[in-house]
Amino acid sequence: MVASLQTTEQLLNEFQKNKSWDKQYKLIIQLGKKLPEMDAKDKIETNLVQGCESLAWLVINKEGDLYNFKMDSDTRVVKGLMMILLIIYQGKNAEQIRNFDIQDYFTQLGLLNHLSPSRSNGLSAIIEQIQRG
Repeated sequence: MVASLQTTEQLLNEFQKNKSWDKQYKLIIQLGKKLPEMDAKDKIETNLVQGCESLAWLVINKEGDLYNFKMDSDTRVVKGLMMILLIIYQGKNAEQIRNFDIQDYFTQLGLLNHLSPSRSNGLSAIIEQIQRG
C-alpha cells in the first residue's frame, strides 16, 4: 500500500480510503518509514527548519530547473508529513511548486483538522522554505 504511493492522486486516494484519524495517523507513520535517509553530515544547524517544535532538517538542491529535497526529523509523525511533501514537491520546478494549492490539498486529505497547532506551524515552516527554494 504505502510503497506504491508516488503521486498526489495515489496519496489522496489512500487517505480517502482510510477516513478515520486513527487509520490516517498510521498511514502517516508508515509514510515516515519510507522517507529516504538523510546523511548525518546534512543534519547541521544551518539545515534546521526554524519554527518546527521537533528537530527537522531540510536540504534543497536545484538541478537545472528542478528541485530535489532531502528531509529528516526526530519524530515519526513529522517524517510522515515530510514524505507527503516529497510526494508533492520532489522533482518539480519553481512554477509547479508555487502553483500547487497545498492548503486545498491538505483539506482534501483531512490533515489540518487533526494536527496540533505546533505541528501545523512546523509543517507550514517547511512548506515556506520549499516554496522559497
